[in-house]
Amino acid sequence: MPKFQKKHTHYAARVAKPRESLVPPAPEAAEALLEVMTIAACVDGKMAPDESHQLCEQIRATPGFTHLDNHALARTVEGFVLRIAAEGIPARVRTIAKAIGDDIEAREEAFALATLFVLFDGEVGDEEQEFLELLQKALHLSDERASHISSLLAEAD
Repeated sequence: MPKFQKKHTHYAARVAKPRESLVPPAPEAAEALLEVMTIAACVDGKMAPDESHQLCEQIRATPGFTHLDNHALARTVEGFVLRIAAEGIPARVRTIAKAIGDDIEAREEAFALATLFVLFDGEVGDEEQEFLELLQKALHLSDERASHISSLLAEAD
């Protein structure tokens, strides 16, 4: 997890207003950020039971989410996986974007977290790229801004 935390810290240090300096996101937005990380980790809509536990550890290693209870988080992640499987990624992305709303910092954080989780294994497959493009569009982020966020995360290697 240290590399994962390093990438997020590197990104947060370079954005105009790090999330820690802002009012915490509303519960709906915080839940949406959790779901973004879940989708990015299981973009194919499938997750083995042991992967759920690993994902929870990654989420808890993410600044802003370190306080979460691992067992409750595991149940939340499993619920997200069921919703993703039932409704599909496009519908869940629309729900996420609606929950995050007009808060540009939260929208950028959602995209950054998705990118961070997609890049975790060092490979970006077609499904992962499609998810990032869908999320970028739903969050109304320009190509320039999305590219900037992605490059900040890549710099942390």
